Amino acid sequence: MARGKTNREEDSRTTHQVISTAVGAAEALTVGVVHLAERTLVEALHAAEDVGSEIGSTLVRAARGSIHAASDIGGDLVQVGRTVSRGIAEPARELGNGLRRMTDGLRRMPSAERQVRKPLAKARRQRRRRAAA
Repeated sequence: MARGKTNREEDSRTTHQVISTAVGAAEALTVGVVHLAERTLVEALHAAEDVGSEIGSTLVRAARGSIHAASDIGGDLVQVGRTVSRGIAEPARELGNGLRRMTDGLRRMPSAERQVRKPLAKARRQRRRRAAA
């Protein structure tokens, strides 16, 4: 009987040792998986932060480029406006000079030639009479 008891105790110790080792290995594996998941999440957040900052800087660059382009377009429009106003002003000046020359000529004319004729009066329309009923 003593022999049977010893084998059982030995088997019990071996079983207990195997279970303890398996639990320790499972615990180590679980800690490793949790640590891996944590690092993966942290790295994903860092990557998202980097992507967000890149998108932000890209948007800022695009906005600055748009503002610069609008400024260039505005400058071009100002230049076109100046050119157009000069193009209109010169013929208007010439027209004004021509009119001034014409009116100066009228002032120098004797008063008899300068008289302006009255426009012809329109003939009045005659009313039609209706026949009595």
